[in-house]
Amino acid sequence: MIFETVGAKNFEAHPASSLVTLLSMSKLREQFSAPPPTPLAAEPTTDLKPFVVFTQLKTAGPFIYAGWLEAADADMAMAFAKEHYGQDQECVNVAVISRADITSSDGLYTAAQSTSGEFSIFTQKKSGDLWLSAGTLSAASPSAAIAIAKTSIKQAANAHAVWAIASPAVISTHGDLIWRHTDQSYRLARGYGREVRAKWTTFRDEKKLAEYEKDDLHDAF
Repeated sequence: MIFETVGAKNFEAHPASSLVTLLSMSKLREQFSAPPPTPLAAEPTTDLKPFVVFTQLKTAGPFIYAGWLEAADADMAMAFAKEHYGQDQECVNVAVISRADITSSDGLYTAAQSTSGEFSIFTQKKSGDLWLSAGTLSAASPSAAIAIAKTSIKQAANAHAVWAIASPAVISTHGDLIWRHTDQSYRLARGYGREVRAKWTTFRDEKKLAEYEKDDLHDAF
C-alpha cells in the first residue's frame, strides 16, 4: 500500500520523507469521511454553461438521460448534442436543458427564475439511475410542480429525485433529422459482424480479404 501511494522507488530512496508524505495524506483523508451532500461551490472559469442532454429513441417513448456538455448558449448546446449524443444510437429527438433552469427535489439545483406555467417533469427512480421524462403539468412554481408531480404522476411518487423545468426551457429538435438516412451501422456494435464482412467481400475476394485482415492485425498489434 505504501509503494502504491508514494512509489516504490521513491520510498526506497527516501524512506523518511516518503513516510511523512504518506502520513500527511492520511491526515487529509480523515477530514473527508463521505462525499459532500451538495456539489462543491466553484467559480466559473469560462463563458461556457452546463447543459443536460436527453434523447428520445422512439416517437412515443420517454426522453432518456444521455449526459452533460458545456456550451456558450442553447443553440451551441443543441449542435453539440445532435452531433455527439444524437449519433450514439438511433433516436428521433434530442433535448437540451440548461442547468440554470432545473429545480431538483433533492436540493442540488434551483432554477434561477421561478415563474408559473407549464413544467416538464423528469424522475430518477434510484440514486445513480438514468433520468426519464415523466410528463408535463401546470403549477405556480418549480417547487410546486415537484409537489404536484409526487402526488399526481405515478413515476414521480416513489422516485429518488424529481426535476421540474419550465417547459419553454426544454429545447428540442422538434422532428429535425438526427439519425442519418444513410447506412450508419458502423456506429453500432451490430455493424461489426457478418454485415461488414459481406460488404468487404464485394470489393475483395475471400483470399485477399484474409490477407488484408492478417496484415491489418499485424500492423495494429
